Amino acid sequence: MANHNDLSLLESLPQDLLGEILSRVAFSSREDIRQCVTVSKTISAATQDFSCIQQTQLTTTSHESSVNVRTLPPAYEQMSPNDNPAAHYIEGLKQYFIHENTILGLFHLKKSAEISYDNGTYIYGILMLCTGNTEEGKLFLGLLDWETSKRRADRCWRENKKSLRNFIITLKNEYNTNLINNLPPTSCHINDLDTRCPKCYHYKQMRKFVNFI
Repeated sequence: MANHNDLSLLESLPQDLLGEILSRVAFSSREDIRQCVTVSKTISAATQDFSCIQQTQLTTTSHESSVNVRTLPPAYEQMSPNDNPAAHYIEGLKQYFIHENTILGLFHLKKSAEISYDNGTYIYGILMLCTGNTEEGKLFLGLLDWETSKRRADRCWRENKKSLRNFIITLKNEYNTNLINNLPPTSCHINDLDTRCPKCYHYKQMRKFVNFI
């Protein structure tokens, strides 16, 4: 085993951070990540990071799909149901909000929701509502049992806000349009976002998201 003092600055980084750096290399170039494998055992091991492997597999399709995608790349259809839900959630946020690749972003967020990752379930449901897919949005938010207790969904919103602070998010016209389309009765006091009933719950959660961005 190499002495820590003999390692380069890159090799001395924490394994998760090194894995994230290498995943970005993999996203831009399959050839470059292949070269990284030969540099040292430390860097070679870091290339086995989940996100790094995923980016390597999908580099050739992700750039194309961000331009004009009607169907998902075959590699996405073949992904194992045992994939890491947290990794899908993070990748979904990056694709949707940073790369503005809504199809791939929603794909990853839905995958995280389907593997019962609460934060992914929440933000996927909200984005469905905000993009006009009302029934699907309500279905996924319902998985958080908000009608029984709102604590679980509220915790998801707080945690999503922490994640979303890292992104510059564009307020799309369709978000406001669909917010208006989901207006509840005036008896629901639409400016009181903390008091929520079944008639206004979805509107008020959408509005929190729209106000945040």
